[in-house]
Amino acid sequence: MLKLNLKIMFRFKTKETDTRARKDDIFHHAGAIVVECVGPPGSGKTTNCKSFSGLLKKKNLNVCLSDDLKAYIRKMSKARKLLLLAETLVLRGHLLLFYTAALAFNKIYSFDSIYRYLRLSIFNQALQKFIKNKEVDIVLLDQWIIQELWSATIFKLPTYTKVKDHLKPFYFKTDFVLYFDIAAETASERISNRATRLSRFDLMGPDKRLEELLKYNGYLFELYQNSGCKQKHLFTTDQIPDQNAEKFFQHLKKFTK
Repeated sequence: MLKLNLKIMFRFKTKETDTRARKDDIFHHAGAIVVECVGPPGSGKTTNCKSFSGLLKKKNLNVCLSDDLKAYIRKMSKARKLLLLAETLVLRGHLLLFYTAALAFNKIYSFDSIYRYLRLSIFNQALQKFIKNKEVDIVLLDQWIIQELWSATIFKLPTYTKVKDHLKPFYFKTDFVLYFDIAAETASERISNRATRLSRFDLMGPDKRLEELLKYNGYLFELYQNSGCKQKHLFTTDQIPDQNAEKFFQHLKKFTK
């Protein structure tokens, strides 16, 4: 019995060592790599993230998606959630005030815009705890700070020439920022055909939706370009998600060498 147990333990250790060795062949990075995905509604951010996740898991990497982070927060007790809020206000409360002032300076007076930044700041604080307490190699976020700053400020100004620079101090630190480019016409058609009705664009008629996408897509791309992240990469909907996943994996290998 002892020999059998030792044999099983040896096999388990060997398998674990082999998995770690295969991972080390492609992944040489201390700590989790945080990847932020940006793109107009209908550009396939969520679909691409799932495709990326599938490929990375095949490479024996541990992946965290936005849904995993949300589930982590949902499982917190009320006391832990209150503590998380308190920590966020202590660490980022001053930025929330500056953000509110920046909005007011640009004549944006919106509680929803302020709430969006506070909410994502709490999520960011939770993310730091998540990757500290769990074994995570890659974090793939299909809705993060650039996308949220865009959502918080569109439909409120006649022009966005100056506001993008005023929002730059409020970006979160990420290792990669990926932009998914798509023609406004294609995005509008995709939104019409999707089952979910979660965004304001879902509730618009086809003509109005296309008009607004044409108006605001350029602003989103400028917010992406304004990111201080050194690893910014452009993806296109001309390629299927699996092709984009392979392309991202090549960027990842270069980054972790």
